[in-house]
Amino acid sequence: MPNPESTSPPASPPASPIDYETSKLMARSEDTATRASVAARVDVRPELLYYLAIDPEVEVRREVAANPSAPIQASAVLARDSDESVRRLLAGKLARLLPDLSREAQGQLFQLTVRTLEQLARDQAGGVRQALATSLKDIACAPPDLCLHLARDIEREVAEPILHYCATLTDKDLLSIIASQPKNWVLSAIARRDGVSPTVSEALYEAGDVDASTALLDNHGAVIPEGALAGMVEESVDRPSWREPLAKRPKLPGRLAVRLAEFVDQHVLTILRQRRDLDADTAAEVVSVARRRIDYLDQRTDGETPEQRARRLFAIGQLDESAISDALSWNDLVFVKLGLALMGGVAPALVEDIIEARSPKGITALAWRAGLSMRCAMQLQSRAGNIPPRMLLNARNGFDYPLSAVEMNWQLEFYGVGT
Repeated sequence: MPNPESTSPPASPPASPIDYETSKLMARSEDTATRASVAARVDVRPELLYYLAIDPEVEVRREVAANPSAPIQASAVLARDSDESVRRLLAGKLARLLPDLSREAQGQLFQLTVRTLEQLARDQAGGVRQALATSLKDIACAPPDLCLHLARDIEREVAEPILHYCATLTDKDLLSIIASQPKNWVLSAIARRDGVSPTVSEALYEAGDVDASTALLDNHGAVIPEGALAGMVEESVDRPSWREPLAKRPKLPGRLAVRLAEFVDQHVLTILRQRRDLDADTAAEVVSVARRRIDYLDQRTDGETPEQRARRLFAIGQLDESAISDALSWNDLVFVKLGLALMGGVAPALVEDIIEARSPKGITALAWRAGLSMRCAMQLQSRAGNIPPRMLLNARNGFDYPLSAVEMNWQLEFYGVGT
């Protein structure tokens, strides 16, 4: 007797052929084992297998359900069988038969099989839907609508195999699922797919689920657009577990490698320095940033207060973007705020107001006023203003300020900073 918990076909039937009359007698035998043995054979007439599909004994019906020679009419009957193990075996078998049937995709047999599979996909028993999903996940010709239905199943054991492995799901399908704000395991399953497009990667990151973003970072088959990577880099300031995966990401933009170098530990710095895809200038900048960080820490231990250091550097013309970035790396916000005030000719109290307002545009305008780059403006938004990565005002074309001079002056005037 086959294991009722299995979705695999039972043992192979005996090789010796039997004639039609013998098989009919066996199918009508009072002995359950005899009927089950003929139900398992692939060389008996379809009408006998159809007859056995309504056998009173579940052992017999299981054999028909697993038999690849059973007619589709028998499958339609078995899809409504009262025993879950029968329906589970049927689901696995029909899924395995799809590749051969798909050669006649418009044929009646294929269409009838798909309709039976759709019925099984709506089965109330999760085990049946799970058997179907695990059997369909690797089948390239699986019907798209059927796969999408299973991908939206509320049971994790059903939906997860399809979400993770099924190539039939399109980007449109995946984006629709992500937009429906599903549970985090759904997002993580999508993030672990062999190939994740830039559009889907961005949507996963924007969904704000930490586990899904972590899975995305670990998946080198996922193409993460630069904007999302930039947000992840900024989040990694407060999420150390992301730093090493980011440093190992294929095709990491040079500016993000430099940004990572501003706050990661020595281990991750070593990974960045050993990357062979960074151009010579970027590699040199990574090393320079690392050295500046060490120098900055040394200078902070000589008894000089942040205010004194900011005023001294300003007086000798060395209060620049590097000094502000280094201070941000060490979270020295006292130095940063006074530095911005000195560089921009703005009263320290107004700088405090702008940063406390946590306005992406206001902080960006302040950075512009101080003569800093847009890259530094983004760091100021994140580190000084505590603005979440998804709310950051991003650079235009990767480097340029996204606001016009008129717009930035208006922002500053709003806070009382004169032009």
